[in-house]
Amino acid sequence: MLAIPADAGKGHGLFENLHGFIGGAALSDALQSRVAKYYGTPLVAFLQALCEPGKARAYTAMLRRTLDRFTSDALPSNASGQAHRAAARFGLAAAAGELATALGVTGWPDGTATAAANACLAAWLAERGGAGNLEGDAIVQRLRLVVERYGESRFTRWDAIAAKTDDHAPRTGDRLGFRRTMEHGVGDLLYTSVTYYFLATAWREEVFKGMNLRNVNRELIARGILAPGADGKAAQAVTLPGMPKGRAYVVSASALLTDESDSQAEPLAA
Repeated sequence: MLAIPADAGKGHGLFENLHGFIGGAALSDALQSRVAKYYGTPLVAFLQALCEPGKARAYTAMLRRTLDRFTSDALPSNASGQAHRAAARFGLAAAAGELATALGVTGWPDGTATAAANACLAAWLAERGGAGNLEGDAIVQRLRLVVERYGESRFTRWDAIAAKTDDHAPRTGDRLGFRRTMEHGVGDLLYTSVTYYFLATAWREEVFKGMNLRNVNRELIARGILAPGADGKAAQAVTLPGMPKGRAYVVSASALLTDESDSQAEPLAA
């Protein structure tokens, strides 16, 4: 179910236009009275028209064209899959309404059903916060919060265990995985990269508990944050320090912590 606000924002509650009535209550009473008397009449007429022999293919083509046009006009090119699915639902209502109008069922001017569906979709998008990939952003934000909060305390230093150079290093409590720091380049061109190796159980049962893990992994791989294994699986086959060979989720810290929204942040007041 798609939730949209009940207030149309025109000062009349649910209604955008009072159509000559003195208020929303009077319009609501009139609608209830007429619905009680004529309930189902337009639907029967619509179904009879749709069932006219030889017209199904033409109606199907009309619906598809209207639906495609509605979605392309209503959404930006970078809209998320969820926004596209919602737009398809509203677009289907618009297409059905326009077809019913063309068949003489509604008595509305052309475009009325489309305008109404557009208004509902716009309200839904406003409540949601836009047409962007909010689900994907939420996945990244959850992972980023874990690394920012526990990157030092709950990840064992890979080099300390692998090289056995720090026997007195504190033990990692409630471990989520390992943190590996590596230097690259030569001379003045040296730079450091940090990689986090999340234990599979911690990844599933704590970091992304309650979320669809397949969707999580797909999103992080698509963004270049999670490096999949050579076999195509989301978790790499790897031998972690002091542990038998198993699988771990390998996360690039630089990819994760790079926030594109930083460039759009508002400047500090002078």
